[in-house]
Amino acid sequence: MEILVITPHTDDFIYGLGGTLITHADDDIHIVAVSAIQETAARDVAAAFGASIEFLNAPYHRISDHAQRIKESIADILRERRPAYVFGPPASGDWTADHTTTGRALLDAVDLAGTFAHKSRVLRYPIASTTLDFKPNVWIDLPTDVVAKKVELAAVMTRGLEDEWPKDLVEWEVGQGLRYALDIGWPSRHAEAFDAVFAVPFKRLPPQADLPGELERMGGKVDALVRGVDLSAGDGA
Repeated sequence: MEILVITPHTDDFIYGLGGTLITHADDDIHIVAVSAIQETAARDVAAAFGASIEFLNAPYHRISDHAQRIKESIADILRERRPAYVFGPPASGDWTADHTTTGRALLDAVDLAGTFAHKSRVLRYPIASTTLDFKPNVWIDLPTDVVAKKVELAAVMTRGLEDEWPKDLVEWEVGQGLRYALDIGWPSRHAEAFDAVFAVPFKRLPPQADLPGELERMGGKVDALVRGVDLSAGDGA
């Protein structure tokens, strides 16, 4: 399965879908970075994901000056690759113009390339701390070890910037990107959320083994409370 990732800056995609990409390491992942900041670190991060990467070389914070070229370049990539899944930033609801310009260029490119005619889905991902208005309809639950790896790779992107962008700030950014876990509720602790342009339907309900939670452990303490056990006093159930 081929996955195409469009990212305005080289770090944005890590916060938005880094965990999901880690869980798809066996698939064919190609990253298109619209602006080529931190290029050496970006190549190292792409290699860690098992992904290929290319750069469209739009100037940082001036992507809007190159919107037409970016749109046509993305359309050419879509025509050539015909990926199963295309990830990109939102076209609105983000206060960074580089992000929304790239999001709008992607939607135009999808139409130009006829991507919707193929077996593919376009999903938008939020970008930590700048995407303020986002309504996801797809969630990917992430194991704790995957989240830790996501933090590690996000920190690589700040190599050389540690005095202005320390690791605790990276961890905060990752936490911002995972805040949509709250929309799922227990038992999901960490989730990445996406806005699917068209719904991503299941052919059938997932088997129980694929559902979150540990059914055999649920209810024990509730039963203890029903029996009048004072768990706060240290009494066992």
